[in-house]
Amino acid sequence: MPTANTFTFVAKDSDGNTITANASDSGNGGSSVVGAYQISTGLNTYLEGTGWGADTFGAGTFGSSSAISSSNQLRLYTQDNFGEDLIFNVRGGGVYYWDESSGTSARAVDLSSLSSPSNTPTGALQVMVSDIDQHVICFGVNAIGSSSIDPLFIRWSDQESAADWTPTATNTSGGVRINYGSRIVGALQARQEILVWTDASLHSMRFVGSPFIFQFSTISTDISMISPNAAANARGSVYFMDKGNFYVYNGAVQPLPCSVADYVFSNLNVGQAYKVFAAENNAYGEVTWFYPVGNNDTEITNYVTFNYEENLWSVGTLARGAWQGAATRDKPLATSIITDTDTNYLYNHEDGYDADGSAMTAYIESGDIEMDEGGRFMFLTRMLPDFKFSGDTDDASMSVTIKGKDFPLETSSTLATATVTNSTKQNHLRTRARESIVRLESTGSGYGWRLGDLRFDMRQDGRR
Repeated sequence: MPTANTFTFVAKDSDGNTITANASDSGNGGSSVVGAYQISTGLNTYLEGTGWGADTFGAGTFGSSSAISSSNQLRLYTQDNFGEDLIFNVRGGGVYYWDESSGTSARAVDLSSLSSPSNTPTGALQVMVSDIDQHVICFGVNAIGSSSIDPLFIRWSDQESAADWTPTATNTSGGVRINYGSRIVGALQARQEILVWTDASLHSMRFVGSPFIFQFSTISTDISMISPNAAANARGSVYFMDKGNFYVYNGAVQPLPCSVADYVFSNLNVGQAYKVFAAENNAYGEVTWFYPVGNNDTEITNYVTFNYEENLWSVGTLARGAWQGAATRDKPLATSIITDTDTNYLYNHEDGYDADGSAMTAYIESGDIEMDEGGRFMFLTRMLPDFKFSGDTDDASMSVTIKGKDFPLETSSTLATATVTNSTKQNHLRTRARESIVRLESTGSGYGWRLGDLRFDMRQDGRR
């Protein structure tokens, strides 16, 4: 049986029959065959510091320490197009180049393996290709003459070359060290600039041409980004998440007023915060942050979404490990969290009305609705629904629940329920409370719904 350090490969002939290798079958599956990773798989948890326990289980002796490297740290990748080719980087490890013309059977190679390499990076925290001028840029990279990563150093190649990294009078390669903070957290291509976050600041990197090539300016020295992938570029603005708030950058940094901030940050697993990533859903004007909760080595289970067209926030649970927006696809594409080899999926989001063939429980719930300052009772007698059903509308229905409570610290209780269909004109209710909550929910399959403006008949009332 496979163990934590072994694999079982099942070979089959052209008829689909299993072939069993044996020791005498030298060179064709026998005992002499050896396998090795081209790139170490890294870890699925984030380590915050070096020392005892930083390496793999069982490594070293008691009391010994291990340094954190790309092979024993949370595995994060960055990648970008270089024309029709691909450049990618293992965070804290090497930078690699895949040539599309060689076909999908060809492997990527280290930059030093390219034709006429010159001082190519040996390690970096992130790689990017600038959108207009086509420089390959490495963030948190080793300086020329050193093999150690400088976590604040930025280097870029000659224009339209992934091999030439030596600055000369006849090329445009170069480098700059940011002197605020202790490490670069992440970078993002924005409109006509690249944003670079350190653990204590935010900087702008703009292409200006010769002789300086890139111009750097400090935007803020009192914010950071909670993880390398916690920013998203949406409709010309950049939305990002820090350790205690959400921000938007559109020429200047502004905090986003967030009605669910306390809920998100009080549940966030800070020790695994580098797993947080942002995702844009431009069809609905949304930016979503997926994040882990709890303690220890938890995976992503929750999300918080900001609708930048309506300035609304929502929260929920959804396990996703990566997200590709709909810029080059009809629908967003996302992956599940890798917890079991039998239950890993790619998901087409916003496709249909069901949850992978099963009925989807969809709901939205308001906050506390009060009359005046909450010191008076509110009497609801009727609701005029405003819904638009889509898909299979013949059996479409919504459940409306009115909850209420008389005091802030009380637990809300259900006061009335009603069902809404395509033919519903009004619903008669009878509820009385100081604070009311409206919950709208559907549990059917084959249809969706959109909420308009609900209207209620209400008046001030006494206890009885």
